[in-house]
Amino acid sequence: ARPLGPTCPPAAVEMLPAFACLAIATRAARPLTISPQARAPAAACSATDFTLTDPAFALRRYLQLRAVLAGAPMADSTVESLVCRIEEATGPTPFDERKIWGDWQLCWQKNSREAAASQKALAPLPQYSNFMLDESGVKVFRNIVALTKRLRVVADVEYTAPEADCGTPGRLGSVIRRATLELRVGQRWGWRPIGLPLPLRGEGWLEVVYLSDGMRITRGNRGGVFVHLRPELLTERAAWPVVGGGSGTHRMAGRR
Repeated sequence: ARPLGPTCPPAAVEMLPAFACLAIATRAARPLTISPQARAPAAACSATDFTLTDPAFALRRYLQLRAVLAGAPMADSTVESLVCRIEEATGPTPFDERKIWGDWQLCWQKNSREAAASQKALAPLPQYSNFMLDESGVKVFRNIVALTKRLRVVADVEYTAPEADCGTPGRLGSVIRRATLELRVGQRWGWRPIGLPLPLRGEGWLEVVYLSDGMRITRGNRGGVFVHLRPELLTERAAWPVVGGGSGTHRMAGRR
């Protein structure tokens, strides 16, 4: 194991508890205190388990470190409390297409009881949601689930930007444009993916409740919560420079 630095012994690279991970993430000039009650389940938006000055920074750093270090993850109730604190601190977030454009990797999600069965079943797998133009030039967010190295589910969701003077400036109207099961073979010879259409249909909305250059938080019309980071932030070197001190970075599977 490679050392984390003077504040953490080398063994921590192999097994780093979630709360120690968060403490390291916020240690610079951002004070953090966590009470024993933080390990207990808490209602969304009502937890008083911890006090921190920059919840968005803490959540992003925790998810970065969790991507490259082994250990027990933080309780979902605690992560959701961080999300709620971020929403409270920032208020309504206007949709910014320039800032949201490009590739995003799903790092944490909460599925509601009303979530589609397929969403629940695919939740543990690597997922991406990239804002882009599809092959017809239509603006979509392309949801990608990597089933294996070569097999993936791809769903293009066409979105409609909110009106400038609406009460929910970050809410996008959405409708599934197409969904396929893709087998990617022969890419070295320029072969196109082999696609099998999937009978996925639906429309709803996706609300952007927080957006920065590196992290976005969204809520869906069925009650789901999703936190995405830019894939380049999830390499060892980006997450913690000393941990990633070597020359290599992780290759992200499933990106377009």
